[in-house]
This record gives sequence, C-alpha cells and structure tokens, in this order.
Amino acid sequence: MRTRLLLLLMLTAPLSAAQTLLHWQDNRSTPADRLPALQASRAWKLCALYPNLKDGYWLSINYGMSKAAARLGVTLNVYEAGGYRQGGVQQNQLQACQRWGADAILLGSSVAQFPDATLFAKHTPLIEVVNAIHDVPVRTRVGVPWFQMGYQTGHYLVTHHHDKAWRILLMPGPIDAGGSQEMSAGFRAALAGSALEIVDVAYGDNDIEVQRNLLQDRLERYPDINLVAGTAIAAEVALGEGRNRAAALDVAAFYLTHQVYRGLKRDRILVAASDQMVWQGELAVEQAVRVLEGQPVPDNISPPILILTPENSNSARVALSLSPPGFRPVYFYQRTSTASK
Repeated sequence: MRTRLLLLLMLTAPLSAAQTLLHWQDNRSTPADRLPALQASRAWKLCALYPNLKDGYWLSINYGMSKAAARLGVTLNVYEAGGYRQGGVQQNQLQACQRWGADAILLGSSVAQFPDATLFAKHTPLIEVVNAIHDVPVRTRVGVPWFQMGYQTGHYLVTHHHDKAWRILLMPGPIDAGGSQEMSAGFRAALAGSALEIVDVAYGDNDIEVQRNLLQDRLERYPDINLVAGTAIAAEVALGEGRNRAAALDVAAFYLTHQVYRGLKRDRILVAASDQMVWQGELAVEQAVRVLEGQPVPDNISPPILILTPENSNSARVALSLSPPGFRPVYFYQRTSTASK
C-alpha cells in the first residue's frame, strides 16, 4: 500500500502551475518565460549527486527528482557524498556516472570550487543544482542564490520586528561549502542600518553535534545572545538549547526542513525561507531532459522564495518544499524497477 501511494504521489501532475518561475542574473530576479509541456523521447539516463541525504532539504530535492523521473519515464541514478567538503568523493562519483553511461549529470556540489568537474563537462552535460560552482561550464543552473535566502530572512526580521533588541548569533554552516558565505552576506546586507546587531558568526559542519557545540560555546561567551539565525540544523539545535535557558532564544532559519516546519507550526521559529526544494528537484530533471532533447533551455531559473512564519505555514503552502511523510530516499529509479533500495 505504501509503495502504491508513493507512486501515485509521484505521478500526480505538478502543483506549480499557479506560480511563476524566476530567472536570476547578478543576484536579481525577473519573471521567467513559461516553460512548455515536456515529454522525453527516450528513457534518458540521468545521474544526480548530492552532498548528503541526512537532512530534509536534500531528501526533498530527491523526492522532486524521483517524481519528475517517474512522470517523464527517464532513469535516475543517485549518489550522496556523505557530507560537505567532499570534492574527492564527488569526483569519484562523477567517474561512476560516466562509467554507468549517464546522458546528463545533475550536480549538487558539496564544495564551492570544483575545477575537476570541468573535465566531465566536456563529455557529459552538467546541470548545476542548488549550490553554485565556479569556473565550470555547466549547461544550465537550477537554484536560488543563497545570498537571497539570507537576505529575505533578514529583511523579514527588520521589517516585521524592527522594535526588537536582538543580539544575534549567525550560524551559516561550513565556511567553505555550499552557500554559507552567500547566506551570511545576504543576511548582513538586510540588517545594514537597522538596530539588530550580529554579535558573532559561528561556521561549522552541518552536523547536529558540531552545531550544538558551537552554539553552547557562543552562548557561554555571549550570554546576552537572544536570536540564532542560520541553517536548518542550527535552528534545530537552537530549539533544543532554548528549552534550557531562562531567557528566550528566538530562531530564524535560512532554509526549510521538516524539523523547521514543525518549529514554525509550534510557534517556536519566527521565520524560515523556502526555495521550494521539491519543485527544484523536478525542474532539474526537466532541464536535463530539455538539454538532451535539443530544446531551448532557460538559464539560471528557480521557484519563487517563500517566507514562512507561524501564521502562514500550512501543508498546502509547503507542498512543493517538503517530501511527504514516510518518504525514503530513492537511489535508483527506472520505470521497470522497484525504484528504492
């Protein structure tokens, strides 16, 4: 019954028709042209690489990709690197994709710089997913600039809570991976000229124990910190630490996971940005198929950013953001296969 329900979910028509895609250039967006209906002429072989599948963010990307693969009838082969700063692991996985005979590679990079990916791009179309990599000739990109995820979160705090005397700990994740620096820069830009003060920035791996240790250390050094802003993992840790403090510890998240959504629903997180990960996963597969079918491919597109609060968060609003309850990672999908392992 569960497998049958999951298949029905995957084959359901996209829910994104009412929303307009965004085209990004120089960190600014304009409405993108509406994409035509898509069909695949053959069962293209797509290889997807993620930093990890430990948290709900990449799990939701995975759900979107597997959903689109089922709808279009293409084959999807997924690798995860086990964490960030795993350029060597992902290089080996790129080689495995080529040995498998991938027609296109959907690369969610675990590092900000990936020069070795240039070698693979010469032979196989690369689609950049979520995390920007530099100096690599990708065919197209699907993803919101991380600067905007930090900026939009900070802008909400300044606009709606400008009267708060917040002393803020910024926890944007690994210093040299993904969009950590970009999220931090965007958040700072939004707070410029406001009364909200960033006390310190704590960089570290997106691991529960690492983030907990960082937070506890900073709270000891700066006991007057009263807001934590950062990754979903940092937000999750801050929720736990907040229960142990006499003074309130407010929380803002730069992106959405299932745990952050629960925090919003329980009125324990002030705000979270969502780049609609399920939709991004679908878009990445669709863009790869468009490249392989020789169709025009719009560059650098993404879903709109959602700003979620306890007042506006509900299951319908996050339907294109979070994988459904009970969903398990899909590492291999082929129409004749059982899809999961």
